[in-house]
Amino acid sequence: MSDGAPRPSGSGATADRALAPDLARGLMLLIVALVHAHMFISGSAAVIRGYPPVAGSPADALTAGVLTVLADSRSFPMFALLFGYGTGRILARERERGRDGPGARAVLRRRARLLLLFGSVHALLLFAGDVLGAYGLLGLVAVGLTGARDRTLFTVAGAGILVGTALYASMLAAGVSADPGDTASALHLAADPVSDAAYRLGTWVFTTPLFAVMSLGPFLVGAHAARRRILEEPGRHRVLLRRVAVTGTALSVAGGIPLALITSGVWTTAASGVTWGLSALHVLTGYAGGCGLAAAVALLALRLEHRRSRAVVAVAACGRRSMSAYVWQSVVWLALFAPYTLGLGDRVGVLGSALVALGTWGSGVLLAELLRRRGRRGPAETQLARATRRPQAVAAAPARRAAVGEVNGPRPP
Repeated sequence: MSDGAPRPSGSGATADRALAPDLARGLMLLIVALVHAHMFISGSAAVIRGYPPVAGSPADALTAGVLTVLADSRSFPMFALLFGYGTGRILARERERGRDGPGARAVLRRRARLLLLFGSVHALLLFAGDVLGAYGLLGLVAVGLTGARDRTLFTVAGAGILVGTALYASMLAAGVSADPGDTASALHLAADPVSDAAYRLGTWVFTTPLFAVMSLGPFLVGAHAARRRILEEPGRHRVLLRRVAVTGTALSVAGGIPLALITSGVWTTAASGVTWGLSALHVLTGYAGGCGLAAAVALLALRLEHRRSRAVVAVAACGRRSMSAYVWQSVVWLALFAPYTLGLGDRVGVLGSALVALGTWGSGVLLAELLRRRGRRGPAETQLARATRRPQAVAAAPARRAAVGEVNGPRPP
């Protein structure tokens, strides 16, 4: 069945690949692009959430405020939730294939080690804000929790959200510099590629465990959702999804508005303690926002299940190749914004960066759709799958040779 063909209803039939997880990942990549692009703008180091001063630019100020409310600190919880959901579904499929709990978790840990390796290479070559390594680290240390009882799982998830909020809020509040004359780019500080690569890798070593801790809560929530197949069978969970979508979105918007007053330049006299408190509120409600976004997309997928347009199919194709699309965005950021390439960060504001982000995401969707039409995975997914299968094939070889020997008898010397 092709990706664009009608499929069974979201009420429970999953004879083909479900729409909601892929559509959620595809749309999430748009939010990720919007969050990352503005962080390459050159300007004053007196930033919070990577926004440079926007005085004198009403369009940039408005864009910064909107992105703060709707995107910033809302994408990483949704990303982590979907990663946890995918991890839970991989674990379930491994058990369906006859691998017991320890065997299934061993497959996931091998995959996690590869993600950690991929993340380090991604950071070294392209992007300091890599999250692949964080998810690899998270998979190594937290995969055992995915099989815990619901009460244990939610207790640990709640603790992770509180700790992650405190850590991330401190990092955001520290972004407000006391020296507005110090000019820099939020993510590209070096003028040559070698120094920049060293900066990226050094940043990655610090941020990887930080991002892993911040992502633990939504990761476990996603793993729990995978047990109940909520994204694959949204029709069975309409009431829950509606509650999460409405409540999560409302909390997210309400919690994002106060910090938006600062990032948009409306409030310029907030004390450091106030900034930390607003940052904490922003991050905490962002966890709710990430869950709300995922639930809203699941409901949208349910409505589109039988009438998928070409655009929906293309976005879902991008979500199915989300790792490749994520890396593609990093390629574009480096090509456009680095001071030793096109240096676009010196010539655009927040609004301009948002338009670049939209175009970058759109190009990723187009490339993913071309791959879908050719029946091909994304290159990153292909390499990860090959590397994950290779140890399994090596381990299975002696058993296959033994089985052949039992059937055919010993070979002559």
